[in-house]
Amino acid sequence: MSCHVMSCHVILLQSHVFMIFRPWFQFIDSDSFMKKSSFPIKIPLYYVRGGTSTGVVVLQKYLPEKRELKEEILRHIMGVPLLGTVKDNTQSHGLGRRVITSNKAFIIDIDDKSKKVISTFAQLEKDSNTISWEVNCGNMTSSIPLVIRGLPEEKLLMPDGRLNIYNTNTRKNILCSMANVSPEYQLTSIPGVIGDFPEVHVLFESPACSKTSSIFPTGNLIDIFNDIPLTCIDVVVPMIIINAKDLGITGYESVKEIENNTLLQEKILAIRSGMGKKMGIIKHDGKLMNEDDLKKSITQPKIAIIAPPVNGGDISIRYLTPKNVHSSVAVSGGCCLTAASCFSGTIASDIHYSRNGSDDNATVRIEHLSGISEFSIILDGENIAYAGAQRNAQILMEGEFFIYNPSNELERVMRNMCYG
Repeated sequence: MSCHVMSCHVILLQSHVFMIFRPWFQFIDSDSFMKKSSFPIKIPLYYVRGGTSTGVVVLQKYLPEKRELKEEILRHIMGVPLLGTVKDNTQSHGLGRRVITSNKAFIIDIDDKSKKVISTFAQLEKDSNTISWEVNCGNMTSSIPLVIRGLPEEKLLMPDGRLNIYNTNTRKNILCSMANVSPEYQLTSIPGVIGDFPEVHVLFESPACSKTSSIFPTGNLIDIFNDIPLTCIDVVVPMIIINAKDLGITGYESVKEIENNTLLQEKILAIRSGMGKKMGIIKHDGKLMNEDDLKKSITQPKIAIIAPPVNGGDISIRYLTPKNVHSSVAVSGGCCLTAASCFSGTIASDIHYSRNGSDDNATVRIEHLSGISEFSIILDGENIAYAGAQRNAQILMEGEFFIYNPSNELERVMRNMCYG
């Protein structure tokens, strides 16, 4: 009797399950429903904040050599699409935070012979699988010394608190320095970050011509594009400087006011693609960027919308990265604007000229959405020897990121790396 009842219940249950879930099964692709099983890949990394940016630092020795496989790993880690685009991606399956300044990664290696860290920067975008290897990030660079201080190579690389870094994106050297009080840290605060954290000084050596052939790559201090005067400059990063009034705005707008201004965004896109081509900006592969490349680019050229200061600084900025408005200002952008102010006749020098004395050093206090940040330039005649700023940084977490659904190639390569 009990067996019969049980049998009846099973039949009814099967019937209900079929009736309830049948429409759902009609929309399931059999290949995607039958997911493969795989062993998770574990990637050791540091989840860090450098300045006003967050992201990850990964040692090259834990990654495959092939660029495409590195990119797959970074997409998994940050939680961006593996293919195509996903509108309004929440990045809930990764470490990214839905803003461009929190979708950054550094791959670092150690050159024992030169006693340098070799850094390669990757910029990701939350809604697409796009990864840019074109530029460097000064904010995130400030996190690298903290990572090195936790490695056995610390004494080799930074015995006096100074760390030499060679950046492959720009083929430039950077000097980072910290107070030599290991294992303790000297703490400081910066605009846009709450609290005091380890102080790091970032100094770019010979920072001009990072992606072009000249400090002023169009050959002019001022160009005119669609009746808008602007300065194209390449110091640490290629950037176009525009006075806010020439764009029909004040220069003191909020992030949303700028990003939601359709007419303004159309003007900026036209300027980026048109003037970017005249600047002769090169990609990571050494080829020149065309207008289509520039329109799609998530890293260059940057845009600086400037205005007179209102809070005790020297100059005010709204910094575009270039598709989004920065919550403060990038180290690279701040250094670039400071450099522009050193040359009479630029758009920047019309608001603030920083070489009123005979001193070869120039310091500019730049107002932005989060406060005021100070940037410095050391000149050698008409050449720029160094550009830099003080930042703070922190290691948020150190651990392993689990990748549960790697491609067949990535799984095979990583298995070979781990097990030979």
